[in-house]
Amino acid sequence: MNALITGGCGYIGAWLIPHLLADGHKVTVLDAQHFGDGSLSKDNDSLKVVKGDVCDPIQYSLCAGQEAVIYLASISSNEMCEKHPKAAKAVNGLSPVSWALSARLHGIKRFIYAASVAAYGSSDKDANEEAPLAPTTGYAKGKAAAESGILQSTVFPGATIVRSASVCGFSQRQRFDLTVNKMVYDAMMKGVVTVNGGEQKRSHVHIKDISDFYKLLLKAPLKKIAGEVFNVVAENQTVLETSQLVAAALKAKLEIKPRSDNRSYSVDGTKAREILGFTPKKRVADAVRDLKIGFDSGYWQDSETNDAYWNVVHGLS
Repeated sequence: MNALITGGCGYIGAWLIPHLLADGHKVTVLDAQHFGDGSLSKDNDSLKVVKGDVCDPIQYSLCAGQEAVIYLASISSNEMCEKHPKAAKAVNGLSPVSWALSARLHGIKRFIYAASVAAYGSSDKDANEEAPLAPTTGYAKGKAAAESGILQSTVFPGATIVRSASVCGFSQRQRFDLTVNKMVYDAMMKGVVTVNGGEQKRSHVHIKDISDFYKLLLKAPLKKIAGEVFNVVAENQTVLETSQLVAAALKAKLEIKPRSDNRSYSVDGTKAREILGFTPKKRVADAVRDLKIGFDSGYWQDSETNDAYWNVVHGLS
C-alpha cells in the first residue's frame, strides 16, 4: 500500500515506518524535522522523506497516488502548546482537517488521525469511545477540535480516529517528556523518581503496540474502521503505581511531593479488541526495561542539554 505519513520523523513514526517498509508498504513522509529525520534511511526505494510544513497547502500534492494517510504531525508537548498557541492551533487543530479534506478530494479511502485520550479530560472512570470529550489543556483541545472537524460529512466522515494513551518505550527518535519515559530518565540520570501527589491516573501504551495498531488499520477492512474511534491503551495506573514500578526496577529512590496536577486519565480499550481483535502485548515494565538497555548502551548522552528529547522547539510563531 502507498501511505503518506505526516510527522513521520517523530517519536512514533521513527519506530513505525521501518516496520511498514518491512511489511512491503511504500511510504512518503512529510515532516518539518525540528528534531531531525528520525534516522529514516534515504536510500530505500520504498521511502520518500520530504522536509516541509504540514500547514503549507503546497504539500497537499503529496496525496496524489496515495492509498492511505496517517496524520501523526503534532505539537505534542502541552508546554509548547501553551507557549505557542497560534502554531499549536494550526498544526493540531486546523491542519488535520485540511489534510483530511485533501485526502478525500484525492480519492483516498483511509485517513487515520492520531488523537489522544487527553481529549476526554480528567476522569477517574475508564472512558469508552462514547464518553463526551471535555479537554482541559491546550494540547487536548486541539486534538478534540481536529476530531470534530475531520468527521464532518463535508470533510472525511469515514476517517478513523485513534485516541492513544501516553506512549512509552524506546524509539530511534527518543522522547523523555512522556510520563513513563521521564520517570526512567530521572531514575537513570538522577537516581530518584519524583512524584507530585501520585493518586492521579494515567493511561499507557507501549510504542510497539501503538505502531502495531496503525499497521493493523492499514489492512483492516474499511467497513470495520470507517468513521470509527478507537482507544488504544494497555494499562491505567496511578502515577504512584507507575513510579513505584520504575523505582523498584531501576533501584532508584522515590520522592513524593504535594500534588500539583489534578488531572486523571483512565480509558477503556475494549472496542479495539472486540472489533479488530487488537490486544496490546507490552506493558509499562517492558518499556522500562527497553529504556534501561538504551541508557546502559550509551544512548542519549546529550539528553541533559538537547531540547529535542523534550520536544521543545524554539522559534515557533
